[in-house]
Amino acid sequence: MYVKHIVALTAFAALAGQALAFNSHRYLRRRDVEKRDIVTDWVTVWETISITIDQESEAAATEFVADAPPATTPSTTPSTTPSTTPSTTPSTTPLTTLVTAIQPAPKLLQLSAAGIINVPPVIQVPAAADYTNAHVNGSPAQKRGIAYNDPGLGNAFGATCTKCGWGYNWGSVAQGLGSNFNYIPMLWGASPQHTNTWDQDVSRAIQNGAKAIFSFNEPDNAGQANMSPQDAANAHIQYMNKYAGKAPIGAPAVTNSANPGEGIQWLNNFMSACNGRCAVDFCNVHWYAEAQYADSLFTHLDAAHRACGGKPIWLTEFAPVGDQSQVPSFLRSVIPRLDSLDYLQGYSYFMVASGMLMGNGNSPSDIGRLYATL
Repeated sequence: MYVKHIVALTAFAALAGQALAFNSHRYLRRRDVEKRDIVTDWVTVWETISITIDQESEAAATEFVADAPPATTPSTTPSTTPSTTPSTTPSTTPLTTLVTAIQPAPKLLQLSAAGIINVPPVIQVPAAADYTNAHVNGSPAQKRGIAYNDPGLGNAFGATCTKCGWGYNWGSVAQGLGSNFNYIPMLWGASPQHTNTWDQDVSRAIQNGAKAIFSFNEPDNAGQANMSPQDAANAHIQYMNKYAGKAPIGAPAVTNSANPGEGIQWLNNFMSACNGRCAVDFCNVHWYAEAQYADSLFTHLDAAHRACGGKPIWLTEFAPVGDQSQVPSFLRSVIPRLDSLDYLQGYSYFMVASGMLMGNGNSPSDIGRLYATL
């Protein structure tokens, strides 16, 4: 089982005498100590913290269940997340964390203006096989999808969202997601707990019509898959290349952090480390920032598109942080733009869970109804 905590931060930077805001990446997953009797599940706990510059306040917490690749034994490793002190520089961004042992809490790292505006040079990397039109012909019929933990909630939400055509759960087994969704398997990381059953799981998903395959989850983040670009390239070649031509394959999902070596810079370094050997048909990104900085979402997507050598992009986690009263206007603003963005093949809001896209019980929240019907 896994625990995910979400920390919402406000990121600010001063540029040319004006306040310029940049995306901040804010949630953390960590290892829990139990396993359900039937299957190994992912347990996710939300803790949302709203932060103004150098000041924190805790908001709310909810809990929900998610699935993960099958395992034979439960974990017995505890995890902790001690607090840290925010940076006093003009802008900050936190890490997100999946912890498999006790380790330091997420740090607040520097976010530079140059890091978000001036992305590293684009590395043009050819695919490892002939994917002519594979990323187009193989894409879901609908761009809009769902990120879920509990398949029951996923199915309940799906009954109200005819525009939602695909779903994923950060794992490689659908665990009962309805056939009205095209399930996309993910190899979360390169550790044995994820790779041991990967081949059988992804083969089954492809046989069931999976329209894509997702590679590692936030390897640019020290608390998530936490892999160097070279290690990620080697593992991607080992575990993903064999499925080239069977389904479009994504590059590892990266954050929108502008810290050195993270986000788009990590993606550029990964593509360079691949040196043409990695089967990559599209690139996968995440985005979190305050709703008023929605334009930075599209800056991030454009930077990823260029870093990916002009290949398609999937946005598999995104949500505004901070003032949730701004979410409806945020969705009304960005969803039409996402739908019309030609190189964006899929997007999923974070996420189908109680207190987010779902209200209490099996009914969508107001935000959920908006996401389902826009």
